[in-house]
Amino acid sequence: MILLLGGTSESLTIADMLTKSHQEFILSVTTEYGAELAGQHAKNVHMGAILPNEFHNFFQVHQISLVIDATHPFARSISTHVIIAAKQDQIPYIRFERQQMHEEGPFLKVVADMDAAIALLQHRPGNIYLSTGSKTAADFAAKLGVDRLHVRVLPTQRVMGLLTEAGYHANQIDAIQGPFSESLNVELIKRTNAKTVVTKESGRRGGLQEKIQACQNLKILCLVIKRPAVAYPVVTSSFDDLKARLGVTQ
Repeated sequence: MILLLGGTSESLTIADMLTKSHQEFILSVTTEYGAELAGQHAKNVHMGAILPNEFHNFFQVHQISLVIDATHPFARSISTHVIIAAKQDQIPYIRFERQQMHEEGPFLKVVADMDAAIALLQHRPGNIYLSTGSKTAADFAAKLGVDRLHVRVLPTQRVMGLLTEAGYHANQIDAIQGPFSESLNVELIKRTNAKTVVTKESGRRGGLQEKIQACQNLKILCLVIKRPAVAYPVVTSSFDDLKARLGVTQ
């Protein structure tokens, strides 16, 4: 049995590939929204975070023989813990990592982490369009003040609750599910009169390129938070390479 750690569009593509090749797998996701999507691509779906001390039991109960980690590039904690657990239990591990694809320019700057982004924004005037997800929205509000922030998030009840608690009002929230074209990004950003867009180094299928292009179109700064570094034992960003590693010929 393969454990496929999901939460990205790539994980759904991998799930379809495993299904087509008749390989038994469990697709693990952390949210109800993720489970809803996963159910359209996998027969066996596990909803809820697998805690660090639960991996060994999970491996044993489900007879896991391979871990494919296709979590979000910023899900550093779960990747770190599953790498350790898989190594201890001598279970092969493969990381499927989104490709990086950007170069700094007049309208693009890359920073090491959220704190570095906040430090820069504290000295930069104008409205800020946040496309970093609901988990960081409260941190930005606490350190920058909520008044000049506008956020784009998934349209779920849990997320709306988090934003309300953080002080965001309805007119500061774009609750919408992607994918987003360059033109849609332009329109969403333009209506907020933002001078800076903040996003994460999510890769091509995370919509990063469309955000960068939208900012260049509007001649405003796109501030990209670099993905955290993780020492993956095995990593690939190619579906063909993953197929070869799994011995899939279809």
